[in-house]
Amino acid sequence: MIERLDKNKTYIIGVSGGCDSMALLDMCRNNKMNIVIAHINYNLREDTSLDYQTVLGYALKYNIPFEYKEFNKKDYNQGNFQTQARIMRYSFFQEVYLKYHAAGLLLAHHQDDVLETIYMHLERKSQCDYLGIQEETVIQGMKVYRPLLNKNKKALREYCLFHQIIFHDDYTNFQTYFTRDRIRNTILNTYTDKQKEELLKKAESINDKKQKDLKDIQEYLSFYRQNGFISYTSIKRELLSVFLYELLAEYIGKKKISNHLIHEIIHQIDSKPQIKMHLPVNYLFIKEYDNITVRLNRIIKDYSFTFNKDEWYECEFFKLSEQGPLNNGVYLKDEDYPITVRNIRAGDRIKTSGGTKKISRLFINKKIPYYLRKTWPILLNSKNEIILVPGLAKQLDYLYFKPTLFVIK
Repeated sequence: MIERLDKNKTYIIGVSGGCDSMALLDMCRNNKMNIVIAHINYNLREDTSLDYQTVLGYALKYNIPFEYKEFNKKDYNQGNFQTQARIMRYSFFQEVYLKYHAAGLLLAHHQDDVLETIYMHLERKSQCDYLGIQEETVIQGMKVYRPLLNKNKKALREYCLFHQIIFHDDYTNFQTYFTRDRIRNTILNTYTDKQKEELLKKAESINDKKQKDLKDIQEYLSFYRQNGFISYTSIKRELLSVFLYELLAEYIGKKKISNHLIHEIIHQIDSKPQIKMHLPVNYLFIKEYDNITVRLNRIIKDYSFTFNKDEWYECEFFKLSEQGPLNNGVYLKDEDYPITVRNIRAGDRIKTSGGTKKISRLFINKKIPYYLRKTWPILLNSKNEIILVPGLAKQLDYLYFKPTLFVIK
């Protein structure tokens, strides 16, 4: 993959200092790519300064731009650390990505990471769009490339040793506190090469079937979107669970869907002529005779607020702030005031770098669940022009300036 990337464009590389990311960094440099190093220090180990010195040393040696972000214990709360770290990591990557107008973010996930992800999902029997790790994805508007998925960690370590690339191991990777570490160090390390290959093939087979099933249910989803309901008897039985998963994802988001929820819905459909089943985020799954639909469990009224300069405000729908994620911010001039923050209206459009787009289509393309679309804040200037849909789109004329106002969903 590295050879296929455009060498005339800039790429950000997430580098931790471990053998995998240091190998990726060296491969990219040897391919004469225009690269920027992005390194994060979470300060959760006493030896993280060695990570920093390792990565910075390479950057200085080869005169590569180096971007650094440091966090401290006060930056974390009592929740799931891995989730918090991921949010911090990608927010920093996005900041660097935009600063350098990058064409892509390169990450050093490798085959061992793929195996761990596959095993973890199979063990949990959890719902997912793709079993494993995809080579190319889009995260927070960034094109993400993972060129090392066909190489294992042993090969990357050997690469570093052979080419005399200095790296530093994170000793916590050899512990078993986190689920992924437990799988890596107590289960997959006992697998033979043949067993690993069989696990990869199993995932490939599951993914192929999933893609075929997704293609086969599109006509059902299309009918539902046009009519707001569908007869469950019209859906092939073997596709019903796939259809329900994709349908519910449009309303409540994929993270709130479990296998248990899907199985319970199917059980209710089969056993009762009419059902009204409560779903997460205040939605109802309804069956009336053979027709099934999903409906909001409350009435959402339109809202609209007008603000002058330096007015700060917070309500259940949004918060106006002086700081926040870049995608939630916009630069405002005096003539932009007074501004208006409201929810979506019929015919709403925004002028973006990709052309003028309907807000309703933007929600669909970004796969925003239905329950969020009606309350999503939209920012308008004094001319009644939509200039920001927080986290999703910014008006073309406001794109390249440092934000002075943030609208937090």
